[in-house]
Amino acid sequence: MKKFSILFIFLLITLLSFAYPYTFTDDSGNVIKVDKPFKRIISLYGGHTENIFYMEAKDSLIAVSTSEAFPPNFKNLPAISYKEDVEKFISLNPDLVLIRPMIYRRYGDLVEKLEAFGITVVSLQPETFDNVFPYWEKLGILTGKIDESKALIKEFELKVNKLPKIEQNDLTEIFFESIHKNFKTTANGSIADYVLKRSGLFNVADEAIQVVEGSTISEFSKEQLIENGDKVEYYIAQKGAMNKISKDIIKNESGFNAIKAVRNDNIIIIDQKIISRPTPRVYYSIVEFYKLIHNDYLTSNHYLYNDEKVSKISFSTITIDFLMIPFKTPEYFKKEINKDGHLFGDFSDINYRDIQHLYAETAFYNDIVDSKSNKFEPNSILSSNDINSYLSRILNETVNENIVTNKDLIDFLRK
Repeated sequence: MKKFSILFIFLLITLLSFAYPYTFTDDSGNVIKVDKPFKRIISLYGGHTENIFYMEAKDSLIAVSTSEAFPPNFKNLPAISYKEDVEKFISLNPDLVLIRPMIYRRYGDLVEKLEAFGITVVSLQPETFDNVFPYWEKLGILTGKIDESKALIKEFELKVNKLPKIEQNDLTEIFFESIHKNFKTTANGSIADYVLKRSGLFNVADEAIQVVEGSTISEFSKEQLIENGDKVEYYIAQKGAMNKISKDIIKNESGFNAIKAVRNDNIIIIDQKIISRPTPRVYYSIVEFYKLIHNDYLTSNHYLYNDEKVSKISFSTITIDFLMIPFKTPEYFKKEINKDGHLFGDFSDINYRDIQHLYAETAFYNDIVDSKSNKFEPNSILSSNDINSYLSRILNETVNENIVTNKDLIDFLRK
C-alpha cells in the first residue's frame, strides 16, 4: 500500500509537470506560449503586482514599477520605469516583463529590444469586468500559480456573494466621475461599472457613449450632468493619477449647486486603485459603498453581533462600519505619508491579504484606537474603560457604558 501511494504521488507530479505548455493571446494581440512558469518577473503595472501578491507568487517578482501602492511588502523591491533604457532591465536578468497595452503602443521599441535579448514580454490589462477572471488565470499560468488563480476567483465570488443584494426599490441614483475634465464617466461593462451596479448604485450617465470603442471611459457633458442634477443622490469621483480631484473642487465647480448631491454634501472620493484596477481589492470598494450609502444592509445583520469580548480589531471594524468612516487606502510608495513612525502596511501582525488590514489601518490613521507603529495587536481584548475612552474620543462626548462584548458595542452604537 505504501509503495502504491508513493507511485501515485510520483505519477501525479509527472502529470502536473506536463500541464505546460500553455498558449494564449495577450491584450495587445500577441500569441504567448508558456513552456514553464517564469521565475524572474518585472511588473510594470501595479495591477499585475497586486494580483501576483494575491496568488502567492511574490517570490517570482524581482522588480516593480515606479507607481506602486500595494502590497506594502514590495516597497523594498527595485523600482523601474518603462521610460528607462533597456540596459537597466537587462541588468536585472528577467525572464518575463509584464506590461499593459498602453506601454506596448507607446514604447514598442522597448518591447522589441527586450525580446531581442530573449526576454518574454506579455501585455495584459482587462478593460471589462468580464475579462478580469480570465486575466487572473493568465497570470496564474505565467507564474505557475494556476490553482491559486482559480482559488482567487472562487474566494472573490464567495466574498461578494456574501454581501446582501440591494433590493430594486433601494437602488440609489448617483453620478460617477472618472475624469473631472469634461466630466467623463465610466463605461458600461467596465470594472467600476460592475462595482457600482453590485453596490446598488445607478449611474445617471449609464447610457453615456464611450470616448472610443473599447474604452472604460464615456463622455457625459457638464450640461447633461446639471440637467440630471436633482436625480443625483451621491456624487462619486475616483481619485488617481488621471483625476486629481477633491471635494472642494467639486463643490466649487460653477453651476454644481444644481446637483442635489453637491447641495447636500453627499460627495464621495474613492481611490481609483480599488475601484478601477482589475484586482481583488475592488471588493473593498463594494464594501465601502455599502458602508457609506447602504449602511443598513451592512449593519442590520452584522457578522460581529456576538457575545465575544471586544478586541482591538472588532472594535475598529464595528465603529468604522456603524459610524460610516471612509477607508484609508495606501498612497503610492513614493508619496506615502509617515504617521507617528508608521507607514501604511507596516503592521507586522496584520494579514494584508484580508480586508482586516483596511480596518486596522483606517483605525490607526483616524485615531480610533492606539497602536504602535509596527504592531496593531488585533486580537488584544479591550477593557470597558478602554472602550469608553476610545468612544469618548471618537464621538467627542463622554461615554460611560458597561461594554464588554461585540454585541454590547453594536447595541450602543445603534442607539
